[in-house]
This record gives sequence, structure tokens and C-alpha cells, in this order.
Amino acid sequence: MANPIQSIIFDRIQIPRMQTVLDLASARQKLLTENVANAETPGYRRKDIDFQSELKSAMNASSTGTVKTTRPEHLGGAKPGTAPKVERGDIPEGQEYGVSIDQEMAQVARNQMEFNVAARLVEKKFEGLRNAIRSGR
Repeated sequence: MANPIQSIIFDRIQIPRMQTVLDLASARQKLLTENVANAETPGYRRKDIDFQSELKSAMNASSTGTVKTTRPEHLGGAKPGTAPKVERGDIPEGQEYGVSIDQEMAQVARNQMEFNVAARLVEKKFEGLRNAIRSGR
């Protein structure tokens, strides 16, 4: 079992929730870059994750206590073996390609910003913990 003090501290500063955001943004980034790489592949259908829906689902699962870890050292996050639902787009009728490079690049940039915000929040949470530990000496 995980250290109870560690669980209390990490849960209080929302690290498991931030981990979920980072994991989803990372998975989405992989799909978006795959779309960009295949933009000129005839018949390729774009892939994406409904980020907001997946995040809401993950947060609901963690708040109901159904999220489990595989090892006591793990902080939480998505249920082991559960991947976000990947949606496939359609190829517009009369077109050979199913990916608009401009739209994909805009999605890549937006996803990167969301990841950066979450990573910065995690950094600030740990900075706050570090400061609390230093001031308690």
C-alpha cells in the first residue's frame, strides 16, 4: 500500500488529476502528429481524441473511486489497460485526402499549449511543496 502521507499530499495538490491531463494531451499529440505525417496519404482517415470528453470521463472515474493502480508507488491516472477512445474522421466526398494540414497544425499547437499549461501547473505544485518543506525546517 502507498504511503498514506504521500497519498494525502499528492491528492491534496491534485497531482493525479494533472497526470491525467498530461497523459491525455500526450496521447492526443501522438495522433495529431500521425495525422500530419499522413496528410498526403491517399485514403488515410484522420484520428483524434475528444480531449474534453475523455478528461471528464477520467475525472468522474477518479472521483467515484473506480480508478485503480497496478503498483502502490503509482499516483493514479487512467485505469490500467484503458486507452482513450480514438475517433476516425471521414474523407470528404470527392477528395483523395482526409487530413487538412492547416487544421492539424492548429490542433497540434493548441494541444501543445494545453500540455504546457498542465506541465507548468504541476511544476508550480511541486515548487509549493518544496517551499513548504524548506519553511518547516
